[in-house]
Amino acid sequence: MVNWFAIRPDCRKALKDPVLRSYYKHYFSILEGKGLPYHMIARMVQVELRGDLDTLWEEHGRALGEFWDLVERNPREFKPVEPNFLQLKAEIAERILRGCRFCEWRCGTDRTREPGRVCRAGKDIAVSTAFIHLGEEPEISPSYTVFTLGCNLACIHCQNWEISTWAEKGLIISPSALAKSIDRAWGMGARNANLVGGEPTIWLHAWLRTFSVVREPIPVFWNSNGIYSREAMRLLEGFADIIKIDFKYGNDRCAMRISRAPRNYMEIMERNLKHARRVSEPLIRVLVLPGHLECCLRNILKSIVDWTGRDTRVNVMFQYYPAHRAPEGPYPELKRRLSWEEMEEARKMVLESGLQNVLIG
Repeated sequence: MVNWFAIRPDCRKALKDPVLRSYYKHYFSILEGKGLPYHMIARMVQVELRGDLDTLWEEHGRALGEFWDLVERNPREFKPVEPNFLQLKAEIAERILRGCRFCEWRCGTDRTREPGRVCRAGKDIAVSTAFIHLGEEPEISPSYTVFTLGCNLACIHCQNWEISTWAEKGLIISPSALAKSIDRAWGMGARNANLVGGEPTIWLHAWLRTFSVVREPIPVFWNSNGIYSREAMRLLEGFADIIKIDFKYGNDRCAMRISRAPRNYMEIMERNLKHARRVSEPLIRVLVLPGHLECCLRNILKSIVDWTGRDTRVNVMFQYYPAHRAPEGPYPELKRRLSWEEMEEARKMVLESGLQNVLIG
């Protein structure tokens, strides 16, 4: 096995950090072989798979209560059953796919017949690359990162634009093949399955089917822009161990202008961040944009404190560079990197926010 920690020793130290240990109790318990990821516990809850979509949602609500009861007990004393709660989630997701409403655009496209109106994704998951990644937060790395094609935003500065805009075709991979690759990655020392893109929400049906056959107790790291629907939000509960959301903007206007986000961006973020804090151990990433400290960063930090608490794990990042259409776009501030003065002001804002579990830079 590769000695990942020789490359990034801070990743080993993260497991002993008292602040992180207090925050990531569930996640660290899995890494230490004491707990189980939610996707495995969900397979221990018996369900019925008969009926229309409304009936399946009713069964989902009943099973969710049983799931959380099981989490509080010792799930290692129980065995997988069929049909189970994870299979129920996958069945609901596949029915939603026929009139897609995984994200907040709610386009209603039958993606078994044609691509989604915004994401341009069809039925079968398309993968760009998959590898063990060492560039994430120290508690997350090494992370088996699966980049899927397509996105439900159109960020002018997208750093993964080849993937999000379908500039490359990718590879269609079956859930069983994906599951085998995830199992192998766990055996190679990956701490989690990092589901990213593009945007993983548009492939929720495929990810639920994939983890229905994953054998290893690998945590699910849901790496999202946060623009997912109430239905997707409900399906993520009891599936994703860490829900990571990119909190990009501090107001609706900037979100709409720069990323073509829905006009109720802040409302969506509030709902999904609050829910993520209730049902997972969330991580919030904030990419600081030049010229957007007062209009965005300050309100983002305040909103995180108000919505999810001071102890929420937050990564405030200074890695912005003019990518994709930003160099030729209509926004002068996005044609440059952050200035030294902006970085110092951002650090000051973070300290003033009162957040207690933050990476900066």
